[in-house]
Amino acid sequence: MFQYRFAEVFNGETFFVFLRQLVARSGGRKLFLIIDNGPCHDLGDDGVAWLRRNKRRIELFRLPTYSPDLNAIEGAWKATRKFTTHNRFYPTTSARDSALRRTFAMFRRRPALLAGLVRRWR
Repeated sequence: MFQYRFAEVFNGETFFVFLRQLVARSGGRKLFLIIDNGPCHDLGDDGVAWLRRNKRRIELFRLPTYSPDLNAIEGAWKATRKFTTHNRFYPTTSARDSALRRTFAMFRRRPALLAGLVRRWR
């Protein structure tokens, strides 16, 4: 499942919205998310309580500090930069976001583009 969400600011509140989106779209499957220790992944009391109530549906695992080599999303970011943002100028954030949406739609249609980048974590 390849999911994303755009937000003006990415912080604990928008991360919490994203987690609820993931669970709502999971089709009843339990989700296991591996996240880094960025401050945007710090949930407030409401988010922590929600995670506790929904532990049968979602579980978060934090990577050790400073370990991008263990983070599967780094490969997806690398592919995103290659297809969308590397050496490109977008006159507006809207134009950049439209290009990102097209790239993400391509990843959904052709998951093999990312499979090799995340295979070692399967």
